[in-house]
Amino acid sequence: MSRTIRTFFEPLSNDTESTIDLDEIESHHLLKVLRLEEGDEIEALNGQGVIYKVKIEKIIKKSVRLAVLDKRLVPRPEPFFQMGISLLKGNRWEDMIRPLTELGVGRLIPLLTDRTEAKLKDSNVLSKIQKWEKIAREACKQSGNAWMPLFDTPKRFSTYLEKMDDKDAVLFGSLSPFAKKCEDISLGRVSTITVFIGPEGGWSQGEENLASESGFSFFTLGNNTLRVETAALSGLAVARERFIV
Repeated sequence: MSRTIRTFFEPLSNDTESTIDLDEIESHHLLKVLRLEEGDEIEALNGQGVIYKVKIEKIIKKSVRLAVLDKRLVPRPEPFFQMGISLLKGNRWEDMIRPLTELGVGRLIPLLTDRTEAKLKDSNVLSKIQKWEKIAREACKQSGNAWMPLFDTPKRFSTYLEKMDDKDAVLFGSLSPFAKKCEDISLGRVSTITVFIGPEGGWSQGEENLASESGFSFFTLGNNTLRVETAALSGLAVARERFIV
């Protein structure tokens, strides 16, 4: 079976219900990398839950116009999963984005914890988020995930807790002796689940106390000390398996 070719677009003012104009980057990929031609049929994603069946209607210089043949809405999975993960140095944070997007994470919050070693200058935040979004778009195209994750600016763990919705269910990854496996945790029917993954040095005692006082459900992925990215991927996978409707 041939693979499905997908493109990604952000709605433009000249898009209609029947046509979509791709930007230069997406157009270049279809024409120069994939060597597609007028009449070829593909899928187009808008990152907001809509998958369009389209065909290349017209090639105008460096731009591609797509004709909409059909469209379908993919409901956002319930519950909505958001993850607060300790910020990592170098490319390690970016390397997590693709597989987490493929798994269906809805929102990613880079956390600055007591033991987080990575730093991000305020002047670089916007460009970093734009890069993260680009990685997520590529992951959506590859996997067929119709929903782009949202990206927050980095936040102190303690500061983020102050602004959390009390109605959200929270899974707090921990090596604490009283942490449970996800299969042994009951959250009831909730619309949003937040999964917290700490740094490789572990949460500080103060952060563990804050989580306990907030009533979070402490969960474990076993006795081994995992790299942050391993814990994040495993945590999302087991939480989805346990709690998704």
